[in-house]
Amino acid sequence: MGSDMLVDAVGSSQALSVLVQQPVYQVVVQYKSAGRPLHDAQRVWAHVGHSGWQFTEDLELFRSPQDPSCWTGIYRLQACRLANPSHVEVQMVFKGQMPQGHQQWDNNDGNNWQVVAELSHHEGMTMPPEVSRSSISGLLLLLQAFKLQGLLTGQQEELLRILACQHDTRLLKAYETVRGWADDAAAAGMLLSQTMYANRPGVHVVHVASEMVPIAKVGGLGDVVGGLGDVVTSLAKAHQASGTLVEVIMPKYDCANYSAIDRLRRLTSFPVLWDGEEITTHAWCGVVEGLPVYLLEAEQPAAFFWRGQFYGEADDCERYMFFSRAALEFLLVMDRQPDVLHLHDWQSALVAPLLQHEYRARGLTRPRSLLTIHNIAFQGWMSPDMLAKAGLQPEALAQPHLMLDDSRPGFWHGRHDVSLMRGGVVFADKVTTVSPTYAQEVYKPEFGFGMQAVLGRHSHKFSGVLNGIDQHMWSPSDDPLLPPWGHYSANDTRGKAVCKAALLGELGMPHTDPATAEGGVGRPLVVIISRLTQQKGLPLMLHGMQVALSRGAQLIVLGSASEPEVAKQFEALQAAYHGGPDARIILRYDEGLAHRIYAAGDVILIPSFFEPCGLTQLIALRYGTIPVVNATGGLADTVRDVSNESVPEVERNGFVFYGREHADVEGALHRALDAYQHGQQWWREQLVPRAMRQDWSWSRSAHTYLDIYRSIMQ
Repeated sequence: MGSDMLVDAVGSSQALSVLVQQPVYQVVVQYKSAGRPLHDAQRVWAHVGHSGWQFTEDLELFRSPQDPSCWTGIYRLQACRLANPSHVEVQMVFKGQMPQGHQQWDNNDGNNWQVVAELSHHEGMTMPPEVSRSSISGLLLLLQAFKLQGLLTGQQEELLRILACQHDTRLLKAYETVRGWADDAAAAGMLLSQTMYANRPGVHVVHVASEMVPIAKVGGLGDVVGGLGDVVTSLAKAHQASGTLVEVIMPKYDCANYSAIDRLRRLTSFPVLWDGEEITTHAWCGVVEGLPVYLLEAEQPAAFFWRGQFYGEADDCERYMFFSRAALEFLLVMDRQPDVLHLHDWQSALVAPLLQHEYRARGLTRPRSLLTIHNIAFQGWMSPDMLAKAGLQPEALAQPHLMLDDSRPGFWHGRHDVSLMRGGVVFADKVTTVSPTYAQEVYKPEFGFGMQAVLGRHSHKFSGVLNGIDQHMWSPSDDPLLPPWGHYSANDTRGKAVCKAALLGELGMPHTDPATAEGGVGRPLVVIISRLTQQKGLPLMLHGMQVALSRGAQLIVLGSASEPEVAKQFEALQAAYHGGPDARIILRYDEGLAHRIYAAGDVILIPSFFEPCGLTQLIALRYGTIPVVNATGGLADTVRDVSNESVPEVERNGFVFYGREHADVEGALHRALDAYQHGQQWWREQLVPRAMRQDWSWSRSAHTYLDIYRSIMQ
């Protein structure tokens, strides 16, 4: 079918209106609401877009007279707007107007819906075979190797990379054919034969980061409760799924989890100028979680990342300054011009000043930079003289309005330090942190750690974007780390009780069957999954543990303590409760146990003094474990008190307190345990399913980041 466009004839004494027919493709959208979050909706819309969530619109669907649960509408695609004339990806989620007057979303458990189709003028749309992220990443790495061998020119490789990013079906089929060929020249020719006209993709993003789950897990429990490495992997995967070209550059650690890297091989070697000398650096490539990843390795004698640990070395600032410089040098050597360099925390923040002061002049003219602050308490402080090793001028940059931190004493008497994170904030095109509330809190001295003034000067480019969780990894309906008979969903939560009984049995604790308990309510299970530090509200945590036990609850703590005094305190508690019926303290990292605790718990206590984002509460909500939280940072953005009448009931999902006194956490815990013990039906049939249905995936945040990327590309 077609659509009409009016144009005027040139050279005519009178304007002549001519109808020009544009090819238009129809997508019939049909949503079945039965058993889904919008089953009670009075009106339903599809929020739909294509080619990586471009050209979005809200398409109202109409209810079928024959089947009230069936909603239908037609989405029209103009061929001239497609990124690839022979291929289209349509993305959509659904929203409904509910009887209570609020809006509710159904985003397919955080995965969105995506329809991929091949296009031809004669056949219209046809469905291509499913293509894995790993295949696309493998193709990108192969193209790079062919370019280095001289089998492809830079222009040819760029065109093929664009087609791969756009999931071009012909090219991907050709790749599956040639991937086992021994003749590289023939394989390159076969791939090149598939090229056709293609528009440049919307965004090409390169993450420059020190961590990436699952190959670089930092902090023991860090990958369970959330950290920088989770964000890099999850955000990159969310963007890749929408057709964005995403790559990751990180150090090649000797202690990395190499079993999680597919197709690892050395790509090239190049010199990096460091402290007046050239250090040979090897670039390796591989596929991690379906993403193309480049790992940079400095040769001896530097061996910056062959230390047996990720952090904790005396020269950490030097190590990551070198990494920042090596990442930019790698892009130059590979003739790469990404649209955006996404930097993470102080470890890669120096990329922004290096790009501004040296690498733009050397040819990296296209990339813009975005710095995300995950934890402002760590800023990469060092003596200003150290900047010279990376090729920067200390006297020019060691100024309070640039990189000099005059808010704290320096390492040398009478001198202030420079901060790598400050350099990122000052020179990056945009700066984000990991929740909207935390973005406001860091302007205060108790949260800003000396950065509040520089952030204030750059507030026009600073914002908070809430982190999400990978809902494939955290999915109680098919979590492989749960008992196979204990899987459950928001529509049927019975498996949660099975998980609770199984975990108590695993840890040697008695389980009270609600069917035989007085009043039909078993003992509530209060859980804590956390690093055991002051930031996490340690005094409130300890008091909350005593309150829970005094109310007859059972308690399970999974945590790690880095401070010796705190470790001794919890080891004493561990010994005191060992073998008893009431509590277990587990002081180790155990990912499988963490999953089972999330599934088994009734209440999770998160009393943090400050929390940039926090993923613990998001995972707990996903598993129907109700959070009791202090209203700070990301906790304030994601947990709404069950008694808060200023928000729609569908958003009320926990128990919130305000403050750092024992009475604050005590009051919230009492309210939660009262609700569990005296409102069991409401808890089980309304609160738990409501919490589980809430969308804390990366889909919305990834969309926000795409908007930020596009804004700095303009």
